[in-house]
Amino acid sequence: MRDDHGWGGDHVGKLLRLQAAVRILAEGDGKTAERLNRATYPLVTLFARDFPAQLRERATRALGLREKYVFHAGDESYFHQVKPSDRRNFANDLIALYEGCLIDLGRSWPDWDFMYPKDIIATSAPTRRKGKKQ
Repeated sequence: MRDDHGWGGDHVGKLLRLQAAVRILAEGDGKTAERLNRATYPLVTLFARDFPAQLRERATRALGLREKYVFHAGDESYFHQVKPSDRRNFANDLIALYEGCLIDLGRSWPDWDFMYPKDIIATSAPTRRKGKKQ
């Protein structure tokens, strides 16, 4: 049996959820409250106990952001205004969880070789749009 390093039975699933949250924050599309809502949504089924013991405080704080700031109205959820320090803490905690997940997944190499990212292959030179002068 392979060592999961404290991530439980769905290490890859957690990686994909954390990756989605990091990507949403990094892309910067939309207002802050909308981004926080979209970024925290993939994490709603996770609990601090789903993370290694050395990351549980960070997980508790990151996963608790929705509980602290979300207002529910019917089928919709809205973020109240989040304090800048809580936004920074969430981003820092989320990145630390993502890094820890990646590091531990790498420690079990080559079991997860298929997840290694593929390089981008350039297919052709960029084309110029009609009517635009360069």
